[in-house]
Amino acid sequence: MPYFERKPYVNVPRAISPIVPQLDQQPISDIARRVLDTEQGAQKHLDGPFRCRKTCHSGGTATIVLSLAAPQDATPVQMQFEPGDLTNPNGDILPANRINVIPPQIRLGPGEASDVAVTVTVPDLTEPGEYHGRIACTGTDQTSLVVIFEVAGVQT
Repeated sequence: MPYFERKPYVNVPRAISPIVPQLDQQPISDIARRVLDTEQGAQKHLDGPFRCRKTCHSGGTATIVLSLAAPQDATPVQMQFEPGDLTNPNGDILPANRINVIPPQIRLGPGEASDVAVTVTVPDLTEPGEYHGRIACTGTDQTSLVVIFEVAGVQT
């Protein structure tokens, strides 16, 4: 008596429906923002976006200075800043390691204000375009800052 029975291979035809490409109606950044908001819980978004007044050039730097203030009747606020990648509509990226937030964290008492500088060092041969991204703010409240830097071609 055999342990198994050998049967001929049977190919079952399956109906395959053609896949119709679907056009993206929503930018990937909106989808990513929704996912992050769901994971991190409720966030307060600060006014913005904040745009650098100076056009950046490949190999140069540009800075946005933000003045943050706590309301008079607020409890002390602690914020740590974590920059993310900046992208342009073509998908080119300015990596987060080229973005510095100085100081990287602040503590504001009621009615106090502090300046925070967001500095971007643009790598050589960066494609021209408008780069935008978020600076995540964690601490007392979860929030984010949207920043925009415009990069021109190599300066001559």
